[in-house]
Amino acid sequence: MKAIISYTRKIPTAKMILGILLLILSMYGLIAISAFNGLFILVLAFILLRSDGSEIDLESKRYRKITLLLGIKIGKWKDLPVVDYLSVFSTNENITVRALSAETTNTFPVIYLNLFYDNNKKITLYETKDRDDAFETASNITDALSIDLLDATEKGNFKWVDKDKLRDEGIIVHTD
Repeated sequence: MKAIISYTRKIPTAKMILGILLLILSMYGLIAISAFNGLFILVLAFILLRSDGSEIDLESKRYRKITLLLGIKIGKWKDLPVVDYLSVFSTNENITVRALSAETTNTFPVIYLNLFYDNNKKITLYETKDRDDAFETASNITDALSIDLLDATEKGNFKWVDKDKLRDEGIIVHTD
C-alpha cells in the first residue's frame, strides 16, 4: 500500500505545447526584448502549464489540495476531518474546445474518489478513468482510514461495498 496517494489533472497536449513555446519565447523576450514583455509571456506560460489535484498521506492522515507547476507541487497539508465514508463516483467530464467561431464539446467518463464528512461535505482525493484503479485505490484508502466504501458508479443506484472481498479477492460485492 502506498503511503501517499495523489492525482493531478492532466494538461491537454495542445495546451502543453503552447505553454512550452511561450516559456521559450519568454526567455528570448527577457534577454533580447524587454523584461516586462518577457515576464508577461512567462506568466502566460505558467498559467498554461499549471495543473491542480490533491494528495492524501495515509500514514499521518493528512491531505492537501495541490497546484502542480513545472513538476513542483505547491499546497499546504491539513489534518483529515473525522471521515464518514469514501464514495467511488462515476460521472462525465465535458471539455469545450473553441476556435474562432467554431465550438465543440467532448464528453469523457471519469471516476472520482470523494471522502465525505460532516453531513455531506466532501474532499475529492483521486480522479481516474479506470474503474479497477478506482476501486483498488479506494480499498487502500478505506483500509488505512477504517471507513466504509460506497459504490456510486451507477446513477441513482448507490450500494455499500464489502471491503474484505474487494481487498482479498479483488471483486466488488455489494452488502445491500
